[in-house]
Amino acid sequence: MTSTEWMTVFADGTGGGNPCPVVFDFAGPTEQMQAMAAGFGVETVFVLPATGEADAELRYFVPRHEMEMCVHATIAAVTLLFESGACAGRQARVATALGVLDVDWDPDAARAVVAQFPAVFGEPVAGEARRRVLQALAIGADRQTGEIVAVSTARPKLMVPLIDEATLDGLQPDFELLWRLCDELGVTGLYPFARLDGAAGTAQVAARQFPSRTGYPEDPATGVAACALGAYLTAASAQVGWQSWRIAQGRALGRPSLITAEARRTSGGAIAQSRVGGQARRLRPDESRTI
Repeated sequence: MTSTEWMTVFADGTGGGNPCPVVFDFAGPTEQMQAMAAGFGVETVFVLPATGEADAELRYFVPRHEMEMCVHATIAAVTLLFESGACAGRQARVATALGVLDVDWDPDAARAVVAQFPAVFGEPVAGEARRRVLQALAIGADRQTGEIVAVSTARPKLMVPLIDEATLDGLQPDFELLWRLCDELGVTGLYPFARLDGAAGTAQVAARQFPSRTGYPEDPATGVAACALGAYLTAASAQVGWQSWRIAQGRALGRPSLITAEARRTSGGAIAQSRVGGQARRLRPDESRTI
């Protein structure tokens, strides 16, 4: 019989994180999966029987369409699989539309880390295209600094560095223009961000994610985008090897989130590996299930 568990993922304190329904034992067609996600109003993951080398097959839906992969929904599903005993040990393999992904599980911290792919970088966005990005975000050129570039470690997101968190918090995008730009630039969302000067152990970067035509205008925690940002930041450094980035998201929505993204830079400057991790827990009855 079909059952649904509501989780929140990447929460940074009470009321934070990205809400995610995890649906088990669903045997209906794709159209019904899509309808369920539309009814929930948030990204939804369906856990299907294992195929081949995977421990489970996962399918992901936002209210308006199916997605190839979603990190926070993967963490939600894998957390429940380990808690129920359906997965054992410290690693699970999940089949997605992008392929089979490894997920490392830390039972002591109840934390999952999802492997992603080597980073693919687009050409820097400049000239008229940059002007239109700024227009879509409704900011002046003086509020933006550094290269605007599409980065993909799973699905492409447009990295837009801003001068400070106040600019980030004040964004009021023109969403119709933003969505058209996503189509033109071949990305699935804009990820404006600002570096932070916080204390050790706190977030190093704050970001917001404006996805393309998902059924809601902003996402409180986006593992795919955070992983791409980790690759972007690692590529800009001179350090070889793994680097870790703590990324705050969801503050503007009142759902504070914290995501850890890691990327490995080779001596030649390539980002050869990437991964992103965090925790998931069940939503309490008094917590909001909407974004």
